[in-house]
Amino acid sequence: MPDPLPVPKGIKPMFIRGSTLEKYGMKTGPGVNDVVDYKYLPKADIMKEIQTFGMMCDFEPAKKEIESYSGDQILVVVDRDSKYGETYLVIYTDEAKDLILKDILEAQDALQAQLREEMRLEEERRAAELARLSVVYEDKPWTPRPWRSSTAADTEAEVRALNHEPTRERVVIEITRPKKFMKQNYRFTDRNSDIGGVAEFRAVKDPNFKLIRESERGIQVAPALADGDAQTTYYRAVNKAVQYESATTSTSTSTSTSTSTHHNENISDSLLAFLEKATVRIEQALQQNESVDIFHDTFRLHGDGDGEGQEGVQTDSELRYLKNFADANYSKNKPLVAIDWMPKAQGLVAVSAVRNLTFDQRIPILGQTQTSFVLLWDFRLLVKPLLIMQSHHEIFTFRFNRTNPNIVVGGTITGQVVLWDITEAMQHAQGKSATGSGGGGSSADGSATGPSNGGGSLLGGGVDDESLAASLSLPQNPKYISTVDHSHKRCVADLFWLPPTTQINHRGRLVGEEHLDGQSYQFVTVAGDGMVMVWDVRYEKIFNDELRHIGRAKHVPTEKVSNAGAAAASNNAGGSGGGGGAANAPAASTTNPGLKPLWAPIFKTHLKRLDGVGELSLCRICDTANAKYLTSTGNYFMIGKQASFPGDNRAQFMIATEEGDIIFADLSARKETTTNAAKEEEGDDEDAEVSCVKWITKDHARPSVHVQESPFFPQIVLSISDWNFHIWKLGEDKPLFTSPMAHCYLTAGCWSNTRPAVILLACADGQILVWDFTDSSFHHSLQLKAAPYKITSMELLSSTATVAATAAAAPGASSGNAAAKDASSGGTAAGAGAAAGQQAKFQLLAVGDEAGTLHIHEMPYNLTKKVHREEIIMQKFLERELQRIELEKAQAETEVQLIGSSGEGAAGGDRPGTADNALLAAVNVAMSSTATAGGASGTAVSRPTTTLDPNAKDVDVANMSAAELALRAELAALQKEEDEFLKLEAIFVTEMGLGPAEDGKAAS
Repeated sequence: MPDPLPVPKGIKPMFIRGSTLEKYGMKTGPGVNDVVDYKYLPKADIMKEIQTFGMMCDFEPAKKEIESYSGDQILVVVDRDSKYGETYLVIYTDEAKDLILKDILEAQDALQAQLREEMRLEEERRAAELARLSVVYEDKPWTPRPWRSSTAADTEAEVRALNHEPTRERVVIEITRPKKFMKQNYRFTDRNSDIGGVAEFRAVKDPNFKLIRESERGIQVAPALADGDAQTTYYRAVNKAVQYESATTSTSTSTSTSTSTHHNENISDSLLAFLEKATVRIEQALQQNESVDIFHDTFRLHGDGDGEGQEGVQTDSELRYLKNFADANYSKNKPLVAIDWMPKAQGLVAVSAVRNLTFDQRIPILGQTQTSFVLLWDFRLLVKPLLIMQSHHEIFTFRFNRTNPNIVVGGTITGQVVLWDITEAMQHAQGKSATGSGGGGSSADGSATGPSNGGGSLLGGGVDDESLAASLSLPQNPKYISTVDHSHKRCVADLFWLPPTTQINHRGRLVGEEHLDGQSYQFVTVAGDGMVMVWDVRYEKIFNDELRHIGRAKHVPTEKVSNAGAAAASNNAGGSGGGGGAANAPAASTTNPGLKPLWAPIFKTHLKRLDGVGELSLCRICDTANAKYLTSTGNYFMIGKQASFPGDNRAQFMIATEEGDIIFADLSARKETTTNAAKEEEGDDEDAEVSCVKWITKDHARPSVHVQESPFFPQIVLSISDWNFHIWKLGEDKPLFTSPMAHCYLTAGCWSNTRPAVILLACADGQILVWDFTDSSFHHSLQLKAAPYKITSMELLSSTATVAATAAAAPGASSGNAAAKDASSGGTAAGAGAAAGQQAKFQLLAVGDEAGTLHIHEMPYNLTKKVHREEIIMQKFLERELQRIELEKAQAETEVQLIGSSGEGAAGGDRPGTADNALLAAVNVAMSSTATAGGASGTAVSRPTTTLDPNAKDVDVANMSAAELALRAELAALQKEEDEFLKLEAIFVTEMGLGPAEDGKAAS
């Protein structure tokens, strides 16, 4: 800021506060500079303020100057540039007042002149624009003018200079041949192939040849120019008018016209009758074209029976596209994180769409309500979903009830679980009333309801399409929602329904068979908080003490409600969960109307590590109670010796953690306690807490994206992580098989439910990697293109009957086995997989991507039909891997024994063969376990247990396996090395003259 100028006489610079300026009316706005340029202030008011406030007054520094002024008005001027050091100037002489006012008035006049000039220019601009818009153009034809140029002569001269003009006459040569040599026979001679097929012509000097002088000249080709012109015809617009009169006809003409009209009406009536008759047939033909694939290969599914000779045949190596589903309102640009096929239905599949947010983006909005939707798609409806189920929080996993498909449960990001009862909505979709005939289903609490979605057309039955669309377009609200206090503390990572043969009470024990009715009522959830929770959808009956074998009323949490709320809850007790309204309130207690039950898990347990250090964050779960797959001879395909854990396998599960561990847990594991029967019946006995984890080992470095037990081999578990997958044998500390790293990030996967040796892996680039162990065990066999974006979820249609029904509902799908029985009616996953492997001719694969599109594909035929003896091939492969692990264990134990025996030998003087005997004992242990595994597997070849003896002379080589032969060869090599060492030692002793060894010890 520059230095202030000297202050002239009669001017007093000073600072005035904003409140003072407002008091005297100098402020024009809220800003600091929003003040008037100058103003006259009463001298009396200023002096009065100085006397009242004294030093606190802004005008006190100019008190003497103001008193010396003889006028009644004091001029205060605003100096915006602060030329004299302050913003405000107090003028106390008339000379200074005239000087300051002159400068202010001159500046105001200049500003007004500038404004007037700008207004004038703006008016001129508007006038010019108005004149331009108002101009009238006269339409005149174009008149061509001759082309003139001042350099035309120079251009023509340059063109002539560049053209080549010949300067000599052209040479004319005539070549003739004497007539006597014409039309003569010519004899061709032969050449040997060893001489060569190319004849050489050497250069010959011709004295008659004259050299031609060469010169460099440039040639340029230019297109020929032609003058042309065109003239368009100008048509002038003119106004014209036409007037006409009505024509009159005679009586005869009118009669003939009426007769012709009557004849045309007869023709029109007959044509309409024909069209009405033909409409039915045409519509039937069009519907047939939509439902029948006219390009279908009829003999595609017919093979050579048992499939012999097809192990290496790749007849079809591409996914067959059937349909894709996407909704612009509910799933566009939203990843589909969960997929599930609706059981016992035709062409119904559901997906869950969530927001596409990263972990960092979810942290600030964690806990906020965000409506999420589960969309139920029908193969017959491509534009919009058949049914929409909504939740107030995002659904990351959901499953249909396998025995009652109208019950759907889902896990939210907040850790809560929700339940939808879509019985009424599906009845509307089927066009049947709630009391109509048909197969009866059951509601969420087990009570009888209308027909379930067991068959028939989903849109048949005579319901108006508009009313049906209006009733199904409303989102279905949940029937039950768990309370936050009794739910998981983190997002529900996975869930599955317990089979109809399994029910767990509030103590974690299995319920007796006398209480089972063939329906599924319970499901299990896991989350990152380390909790495993068992939920029962009949919690209202438990609260009313109707299911005492499951729990008592005290095991269901409650909350107090008012009388009006209790009456409303009682009225809503029998309602279903559909209809698009609010979630139904739980039924109030019949014994205590003032309490309302809350949905909470009937049993829960916290999993901890076996060593007691650290907690576990669970991410995936699968059950191990699958029925064992039987061969044609009635044997089980067991891999090695079956791992035995105490307890019932119905309450045992395989669980994967976010830390990369894999766990085998038993929910019914409890310490033996001595309690009387009466106390146990009342439920007061609380079992002592004991760890449910029975086996844990390190699996991956990252969380697993999928864990599943093989549908064909019990206790064989597949775990898939970000970059590779492992195949585990329950009870082993190492995986049987570890795949190499994939080329892309893995997002999902599963076992094939029709081929025991096939594994499907979904990648982030939209590809599906197919591992076929009958073809290769070190690299994937096929790479199928399934989606244009990242795959976020994948689900195979597992039920044979449902596959056939769904494929029949999908236009263009291959025709399957129409007589296939329903493998999902109360069967387990392995049973359904076995039936599918025996009967299904094709599979359907549902793939969801991150763009919100659901893709439906048909699997290739070679990935659906089993190859000959595929179960035995896969069994042998897994047994070889198990033998390898047992051999590694034996070698590790041998190393420990060798270290111990070498120390004892040095101290006690054992002979050199002691270490080999220890190795032999360890190898015998491994071979005995291998023989036991082979006997338990139930294969067709049975061999006795062989023990390796270093002194044995006769060996039955025919009954020895490859592993036993390799072990025996290794022992023979060790024995040979030991014999050579002893011979060299004896020669060394003899040459050195040390004499024989004394006391059994060799001379050193």
